[in-house]
Amino acid sequence: MPDKPNQVGNPSSPDEPRWQWPLDDAGWRWQAGKAPPTEPGNPSPGQPVSLPHCWNAAEEYRPGIVPRRGWATYELDLAGIPSPPDREWRLRCEGFYGTGRAWVNRRPVGCFNGDYLGFDLDVTAALRPGANRIVVQVSNRHSRKVLPGLADPDFHLYGGLGGGMHLVALPRVRLVRNECRAEPDAARPGALAIDVGAVNRAGDRAVRTLQIVVRDPSGQTVAAPEPAELAVSSGEPASRRFLCEVPAPRLWSPESPELYSVEATLREGDQVRDRLSWTFGWRTVRFEAAHGMLLNGRPVVLRGVNRHENLPGFGFALPRALHAEDARLIKEMGLDFVRLSHYPQSPAFLDACDRLGLLVYAELCSWKNIRGGSWLAAAESQLERMIRRDRHHPSIVLWGLGNEGRHRGAFLRLQALARELDPSRATIYAENHARRARRKKTAGLTDVWGLNYELEELDFARTAAPTGCVVVSECANLPYARRGHWPAEAQQTALIRDAVRRVEGAGPGAVGWTLWCFADYATPRRQRWFRECGMVDGWRAAKTAADWLRARYRPEPFLSVRGDWSRAAGPRRRLYVVTNCAEVEIVRADGTRAVRSTPLADLYEWDVDFDGAPLRFLGRHPAGPVETRLVPWDAPAALALRAERLDSRNFRCALQVADAQGVAVRGYEGEALVRLPADVRASLIGGDRLPVHAGQAVFYVERPCDGSEVQLECVLDDFKPQIMRLAPEERAP
Repeated sequence: MPDKPNQVGNPSSPDEPRWQWPLDDAGWRWQAGKAPPTEPGNPSPGQPVSLPHCWNAAEEYRPGIVPRRGWATYELDLAGIPSPPDREWRLRCEGFYGTGRAWVNRRPVGCFNGDYLGFDLDVTAALRPGANRIVVQVSNRHSRKVLPGLADPDFHLYGGLGGGMHLVALPRVRLVRNECRAEPDAARPGALAIDVGAVNRAGDRAVRTLQIVVRDPSGQTVAAPEPAELAVSSGEPASRRFLCEVPAPRLWSPESPELYSVEATLREGDQVRDRLSWTFGWRTVRFEAAHGMLLNGRPVVLRGVNRHENLPGFGFALPRALHAEDARLIKEMGLDFVRLSHYPQSPAFLDACDRLGLLVYAELCSWKNIRGGSWLAAAESQLERMIRRDRHHPSIVLWGLGNEGRHRGAFLRLQALARELDPSRATIYAENHARRARRKKTAGLTDVWGLNYELEELDFARTAAPTGCVVVSECANLPYARRGHWPAEAQQTALIRDAVRRVEGAGPGAVGWTLWCFADYATPRRQRWFRECGMVDGWRAAKTAADWLRARYRPEPFLSVRGDWSRAAGPRRRLYVVTNCAEVEIVRADGTRAVRSTPLADLYEWDVDFDGAPLRFLGRHPAGPVETRLVPWDAPAALALRAERLDSRNFRCALQVADAQGVAVRGYEGEALVRLPADVRASLIGGDRLPVHAGQAVFYVERPCDGSEVQLECVLDDFKPQIMRLAPEERAP
């Protein structure tokens, strides 16, 4: 454990009003159950973990293993906490599922509901100079008062502290991030309203000078309204609105995700007392029956996927790099839209959507269970927290008020709350039984209708919505499309193609679609240990469906070929070709050529004679040619490993099975064993046994925080074991 926490900012400098100590790698220990809080120095029996952490992470994709529900205890010792004058200390954690309580030095500092949004606890009175011990107990047991409010939704109720943890020292008179926002005026190009909130946790009324600076995407100052005086009474919030003009603002869109920033500074005389900054995008969104969704006045078709926030071996405790990687993969498939099903998701993912230009449908946590009473109270609380936290993100275009449940009173209250907190965005709820919505009179209560699967109800859905607009919020669900099972992958792709054609051919008001779903996942509900309905598998390896989306919605030439080209199969082979080229030429080793017409961006299934030689496929596209090859493979005989660094600690590793000549064996199915040295504090994410499909496997390794090199060994069948070294990140001199 380090002698002191990692410091962000310089505590000796008066110009750094906020000090922050990340606690993710500071030496946490975890144990199941409720361990009583103890004083620093007492030995802890827990096992070492880093945050974010999920204790169910190794229980997924294992048939018959019911994920653990219950309590667990996290414990951390800190040394060398300074005593800055006139500061309030807070312990903060980002979102996770579950309820809990916390202590500092055996002193209770609060109870909390993780609420997928985290907690923020005042620990000022409990901290002391020198050694301190933080204890956090959290439970993932189901409660009707905690969203989603039922025991077994079609997603995991993970246990653990899924968000990162940090300790912050804040000025007692300070700016409040969730009360700050920048809102472009849709009616006046270049006009901007900036709301800034502050709070006084000191004993006396305080008067500060508030200064605002707006910067464009290149970092240049484009607006600086006159500073204003802000009086903040003790224990009371205060706010100030600034109006300014920005000449010719650059618009945020999926094609050009331009991000502006606002910096707000509180001064007392010449001293900086607090400073906050955030980003926003200059864009307008309207939903109209005649044109669908208008982004910056231009019609946009929403083409997207549903996303669960999980990954095998991580559970819901994804590092920031993997959130960003998910956004990149969705964008790479040619999509512009993602639904966050069915709960608020990490700010790291939303930040990536802002940067990359992905439109977002954000949703409160619900699944077939929408009602009044304690559920509605919890829903209102979560919706308010989510909107206040996330409304600065230009990527968000819809607030989702529920999924596959109906309660007229609940929707009316949630709709009113969303409009009060953010009148600039439309609301939606996702319905899978239009007949029940008619009976319960819940049709037309949100601005846009979300339609799950019932494509025959498209006309009713758009006429029922006040805006005349419908988003197909789920469609094309095939839960057995395992990667490497090429006929099932083709069936999934055909299902997607048919759904997309129906929605995009439905006419005005059919705004777009989100496929179910982005990645394979697992759930204990009804023993659904494998839900293989993703465009990519759980480890993010692409399927035929991902190829089809890329061919259809990205402009560059694309050509992929999947199928069995092994020497052991029969003389006639079924190949699965996805392309956006006008024609594809097949070239055999003897020079024989055959041209296939492929006028549509689509999946083509071709029966081809096997001659024991490589095949070349040449695609002709207006933007240029593209080529791919199929090389025949013999019996599997070896494996190869490679690694890609995701950030300073996390690596994505890939395994490829090959024959004796080194040719990839794309039809291999099996299980590999990965071993790490016992004396190295690295983590093999997801356990040591890897499923291998279509000759490939993907896994993740987290290096120890001391930066040492990691060596791992991979064993598969009776092939020669392979060794791979993951070296520390090289630092610039």
